[in-house]
Amino acid sequence: MKLNELKMGESGIITKILAKDPLKSRLLSMGFARGERVKVLKHTLAKNTYEVEVNRIPIALREEEAAQIEVRRENEGD
Repeated sequence: MKLNELKMGESGIITKILAKDPLKSRLLSMGFARGERVKVLKHTLAKNTYEVEVNRIPIALREEEAAQIEVRRENEGD
């Protein structure tokens, strides 16, 4: 599933970054890496902006950026 498919309060483990450079490099530099835990803190009503937490750091992403991060819901498949 994609990061933008998680609901507020849900967490996931990053499995893949689908973005191409320069976005991929930017995401990696912010801590979005395979195996990292990411939590959706909140999103706008229209879901075009997401506030997520990676490594205890809150980060705002646009919907199209969040859609390029594959995650598996935490505890799914463990």
